[in-house]
Amino acid sequence: MFVVVALAVGVLVGLISGLTGIGGGVLMVPFLYVLYAQLAVPSSEATVLAHATSLAVIVPTAVRGLLSYRGHGLVRWREAMTLAAAAAVSAVLAARLAVHVPSQALRSGFGIFLLVVAADLLLRRERVGAQPLEGRASTLYAILVGLPVGALSALLGVGGGVVATVGMYYVLRLRFEAIAPTSLAVIVVTAAAGSLSYLLAPAGALPFGWVVGRVDFGHALPLAIGSVAAAPLGVRLNRRMPVLMLRRVFALVLLLVGTDLVWRNLLS
Repeated sequence: MFVVVALAVGVLVGLISGLTGIGGGVLMVPFLYVLYAQLAVPSSEATVLAHATSLAVIVPTAVRGLLSYRGHGLVRWREAMTLAAAAAVSAVLAARLAVHVPSQALRSGFGIFLLVVAADLLLRRERVGAQPLEGRASTLYAILVGLPVGALSALLGVGGGVVATVGMYYVLRLRFEAIAPTSLAVIVVTAAAGSLSYLLAPAGALPFGWVVGRVDFGHALPLAIGSVAAAPLGVRLNRRMPVLMLRRVFALVLLLVGTDLVWRNLLS
């Protein structure tokens, strides 16, 4: 039964990843929380294990989605790599502060921010901003976007793709068609770096095997199979959708992520 459900969740993750450029942790992490509760994993260990395992699944999913965008000329590589480098540095620094930051308030605030962005995307009919930034301005602003991407990922355990896509739209002013593939390029780097750090971290005794560091490869496998298989379908949907519809789908995903963050912190 677990394999069937995990494959289904993985398929949804792959669709969302290929379609919007968001990693899909908003689906995987709650699913893994429920799984680990049934397996009697302590809540403190389950949280880290779920985040680490989700990141490990996101890496091949993002790579598969990025390969499916090959040939379309949509990836803004300079912005993607600059943003990813800034995010990596920011994540390392923010990780040291994680224990001193009130994560519940931050999660709720970030969730409200995403709800505001979702409302703006749904209500506006015209493109926000002018032409995409180019040259030095693009590089500078990519660094400025990358800093909160890494910091929020480290402090809140949210996927960097959520923040990156919002920053690409409002700050870098990328065409909407370029946001998802460029975000996937960022996610490949940031998720791989995060997964590596979790792989090297020591873990306590668990009631199941095939765990390296904090990454649960045994339960990640069916999730990864489903997500990698479905990512190209998400890319096809992205390429066939009109820009206005694509923007609304992206807004609905942000609405779900924001609602989930606010709701879970109200209950905790």
